[in-house]
Amino acid sequence: MSTQEPILTISVAANLLHLHPRTLMLYERSGLTQPHRTNTNRRLFSLEDLNHLQFVKFLTQKEGSNLRGTKLVLDAILLAEKEGVNLRKLLFPQFRPQKLI
Repeated sequence: MSTQEPILTISVAANLLHLHPRTLMLYERSGLTQPHRTNTNRRLFSLEDLNHLQFVKFLTQKEGSNLRGTKLVLDAILLAEKEGVNLRKLLFPQFRPQKLI
């Protein structure tokens, strides 16, 4: 099974992350995540999505970043990765994603 394969419903993903499903919807609306959508428009999350959402949760709950600040950090990390720099590891060495499944 690929880590990019969308297999988890929003309620299962939220339960594993100890978040409310509405929080995941808010993250999506803020551009922090983009879950896969089925033909019936249901959200599905992959294991890779869970790892990403753990980092979003870390930034918002542990580092105290608001959603707009979190989006800026994520965008900066994405740009740095394109240049071969692991900015996430450099700026947040204390973050360690947990194996949820």
